[in-house]
Amino acid sequence: MEDNTIFNQRLEVALSKKTEWYNSTDLLELVEAYRLIYTCVKNINEFLVKKDVINPDPYKLDRRISDIAPLDASPFQDQEASNVLGTRFSEYEMMLDFICTYFRFSIENLSSSKIKTLLDINKTFDWNNLSPNNTHCNTRALAVAIGHAKINSSAVLISTLGDNLEKCKKNVLYISKKLVEINDFNKELYKGRIRKEVIEHPDFDKTNAYSSPEAEAAEIKRLYSKVTGKKALSSDAVTEIVNEDQGVNAIVLRDKLLAKLGIQQKEVERTTKGPDPKFMLMQTVLLFGAISPIIDAMFTKIKDNFDLLFADRKGFGAKLKKLFKNIFGIKDKPKVCSIPVTDTKTGNKSIVKIQVQDFLEDLSKKSKIYNGLGIKGPEYAKIESAEETAILSFINKQISENQTLFTTINSLDEYFKSNVEILLRPKVKGLKIDLSSYRNAIIAVNKKRGEYLSYKEEQEQYQKLGITK
Repeated sequence: MEDNTIFNQRLEVALSKKTEWYNSTDLLELVEAYRLIYTCVKNINEFLVKKDVINPDPYKLDRRISDIAPLDASPFQDQEASNVLGTRFSEYEMMLDFICTYFRFSIENLSSSKIKTLLDINKTFDWNNLSPNNTHCNTRALAVAIGHAKINSSAVLISTLGDNLEKCKKNVLYISKKLVEINDFNKELYKGRIRKEVIEHPDFDKTNAYSSPEAEAAEIKRLYSKVTGKKALSSDAVTEIVNEDQGVNAIVLRDKLLAKLGIQQKEVERTTKGPDPKFMLMQTVLLFGAISPIIDAMFTKIKDNFDLLFADRKGFGAKLKKLFKNIFGIKDKPKVCSIPVTDTKTGNKSIVKIQVQDFLEDLSKKSKIYNGLGIKGPEYAKIESAEETAILSFINKQISENQTLFTTINSLDEYFKSNVEILLRPKVKGLKIDLSSYRNAIIAVNKKRGEYLSYKEEQEQYQKLGITK
């Protein structure tokens, strides 16, 4: 009986430490894997749309996701593939974006039902068997589309596509394996709660319970609903508890369980010494990858709106002027517009001159860099090789630039709506939804940077006090 009490105490400590490790370390890596898949899926989607093998989702901007849910995998006709796959692949991309941005990754939030849903989402496309012969309709259609897209594509594009596909395959397998592992851990937490709340309860008759395995099972069932207020009780969990307490190989089962809940040495080093500051910074750098698709979406709209803003006049004078330019080879002057910008922090107003071509090129360049960071490309490796101070400077610079860019694009949105020729204004593409996503992405990066700065400040205070932590 005394041995059982000691085991329960050791088990409680092990479960607590393992929960802390998952929440502080391992689940961060799970989020990173999701972010990488999201970036790769976004790249694949853009590639397939540009190659005209799938049609872009016409309702993408109107879709709203409020919670994780399995995606459509119902059969469809081959002739519908371009439209159906375009919509479903877009929905898959948006669901991954929601998971990366809004889903809370913690042991407390990863219930068995949510894990099942996440596993179902992983099965939307079978990355491990991407074949035109796959019986899964979504996967089969995607494989066919990729095959068509590769035709007449450059070796570089095909190589990049292959890299994105391989990363999806690798990370979906990792995520699925990790989710199954966490679900198994949830079962041990459930058993641990039964031990703590029922077996260690004052009304639990240990003398009678430990007289035989059947008696212990009966005593747990007798007290369970009374103590927990819950009617459902897992018979499998009760059987495992009884076997660990009184089974013929109880000692072996206990040792095996404690070993399974143990944390490997490299994991212990990270948790005992606290988070690795550089790791925290690189987690912040990865978040810039989520900004890339947002900038891409805004780029297309802004470019179209600039075309409307500088649309050729239809009058005779404008046509004659254009004719003379063509005859004498006179190039058009660079397109420039001056827009009123209000600083969101200070409220100060100023006029900002925008060189259209330079502005669009800077947007495109920034998106490509962030995409490289999101998929851990050469850009990510270069930053990772730098010192902490240099990485932090990069992050600070990017946050500042994005905050300024947000203000500028927000002002451009209003400028387009007011200055495009009246007859063309119905064609102006609004940017409010994209700007909302952009703001949230910047906030997410800023929040992650704040966590790093708070941790560094805490460590400095400990050093001043002579405390090693």
